[in-house]
Amino acid sequence: MIESRRAANKIKCREKILKASRRLFRAKGYEDTMIEDVAEKAEISKATLYNYFPNKESLLAGTAEEEAETFKRYVDKELAQTESGERIRKALAFLISDSIPFIGVTRKILYLNSCESSPLYEKTEPIRSLFGELVEQAQQDGVFKEEVSGEDILDILMGVYLNSQFQWKGIESYTKEMCQQKVNHILDLALAGVYQIER
Repeated sequence: MIESRRAANKIKCREKILKASRRLFRAKGYEDTMIEDVAEKAEISKATLYNYFPNKESLLAGTAEEEAETFKRYVDKELAQTESGERIRKALAFLISDSIPFIGVTRKILYLNSCESSPLYEKTEPIRSLFGELVEQAQQDGVFKEEVSGEDILDILMGVYLNSQFQWKGIESYTKEMCQQKVNHILDLALAGVYQIER
């Protein structure tokens, strides 16, 4: 009983730290946020914070892990009964819209995700893997043509995601509905020759 309470408290403390860091990164920017600021915002000591996150990059890594968990929960719970082709569209729109309040942090994570020397290298792999599963299911359901490589479809989806984070002008003002409309439009164009039945 005591052990499970301790474990729950650790999870809560970790979540509190990540929430505080995200708010500060959003308000002040990643570079101008100090570890001390995060400890103060989370209302914990610096020593406690260091027990969970030894540096700012580890806070970014924790944020990336938390986003991957949030994304998986959304796909597993909210989209469980959704047709597989539509599930991909909704999942992609959710991932994009969920990053908008913290677009600067997301961009930093995605950049460091591609740097082999960074502790964030391949931290977004769980998201890519989950999209891979969604594509595989859609292929099994006959949404996509059998002769089209699932890996190619996955590359298109990840390309749309990365493009949204770095190239969509004015993304900060997009609503969830706007994200869904744009995702639908882009996927209709990008996957036009891939669907088994014309959309």
